[in-house]
Amino acid sequence: MIGSMILNFQNGHQNTLEKMMKMQAFNTNIHPIWDTMRFPFETPAISKLKSEICLWANSGITGGVVLGDGRTGKSISIGVIKEAIKLKTTNQTLPSITYRAKKRDKRTIAQCYRNLYRITGEKDKKGYSPEDMMDQIVCYILDLAALHSNRQVLLFVDEFQRMTLDQLIVFAELQDELLEDYKALLNVFLFGNIDESDHLLNQVKTSQYNFLHGRFFIQKYVFRGITNKDELSKCLRQYDTLRFPEIDGPTYTEHFLPEAFKNGWRLENLTDLIWKTYLRVKKPERRTSWGMKYFTGTIAPLLSGYLKREGVNRVNEAMVYRAIQASGLITNEINRVK
Repeated sequence: MIGSMILNFQNGHQNTLEKMMKMQAFNTNIHPIWDTMRFPFETPAISKLKSEICLWANSGITGGVVLGDGRTGKSISIGVIKEAIKLKTTNQTLPSITYRAKKRDKRTIAQCYRNLYRITGEKDKKGYSPEDMMDQIVCYILDLAALHSNRQVLLFVDEFQRMTLDQLIVFAELQDELLEDYKALLNVFLFGNIDESDHLLNQVKTSQYNFLHGRFFIQKYVFRGITNKDELSKCLRQYDTLRFPEIDGPTYTEHFLPEAFKNGWRLENLTDLIWKTYLRVKKPERRTSWGMKYFTGTIAPLLSGYLKREGVNRVNEAMVYRAIQASGLITNEINRVK
């Protein structure tokens, strides 16, 4: 039984795996600081989130909510942590799938089934009913579980604020079928923008959706970017230590500033200056944390442009401010550094 399920996974979903491999190969030659599809390293915030999700998964809970400001890196964090959640009892990595709600999606139950069905890698078929799609989805999840020799799979739902509560019921029904018919556990983790999720968070507390609230909304976690100078220092240190290519290449800092690096200069040396400049921006921009998209979007031009062109001895607050500005973080120009 298990062997046939694994064979079905390998044959039936080969196209999906091949597409993933091609995408990875496509990004091979991009220097990590320019790769907008992922962070160049695991941030302190992602490490904390990974620990929380690992705790949830090992506690047997049915689901939870991860909320955060826009561009803090929630979507990218899913890609980082989904391959790193392990069962503490066996040290096995739990398999996972990712559902991404898009702006263009129709807010219907049928659309939710269709999006789940497409995750299996199968092409849309005319006349396929929601029940047919559900059967295919269940088979796919069971195949995935069998391939990893366990009965637990994680489902990450990205941008859930774009969905309706009735659509989220589909995930609950999927959980029920897997658990009741196959004794398999599906953990559902909802990721969304905190400001855009209020309507769902309030609506789910009504009596009509009590069961959904208990299923997915009891456990909550707030995901943030960089919140203090110590976290900033740890992030900057990664540029000084991580290498590209990974085995024998120069560090990220060394790649762009070889002479300065050879003479002992490190990007982490700028922790105080960068944090001081960010604080001038933080209050007028009403930021609770420095989103990682904005942070990496600051360091990329600073490291490869300003510092490379002007030299590390000429770095100042105005230079750092211009790099922050280039990231798109600054919308209030009253705080401009002259």
